Amino acid sequence: MSKGNITYLTDVALITCVVKSGMSDVILKAARDVGAITGAVSFHARGYGARERLGLLGIAVEAEKEVVSIVVSSEQQDTVCNSICQAGNLDAPGNGYLYITPLDRIATYVPQDMLHKLEEGS
Repeated sequence: MSKGNITYLTDVALITCVVKSGMSDVILKAARDVGAITGAVSFHARGYGARERLGLLGIAVEAEKEVVSIVVSSEQQDTVCNSICQAGNLDAPGNGYLYITPLDRIATYVPQDMLHKLEEGS
């Protein structure tokens, strides 16, 4: 659905992955390799948890994390999720976690030529 220059995308999901610092490039590459090439953002964050209390003399230690958020179609979410989990070794303790949030809609600008290609493909 389009109104002016804003296009509303539906049937999409937000994949959010929290990983150790330095891993965001690996996660983004894994997502790109399976076709998720748009709508990604990565940023640094500080995390706290049980492991951080194990610092010297029981003093809390900050853990640097990276958060990667990727918007994908609902059709792609399982494929992208599996690719990210494998690339980031998320099945091992302490490597991070991933969650998927279904989105009702996204408002964004999509060029007219891209909209025509999408409409022709449906």
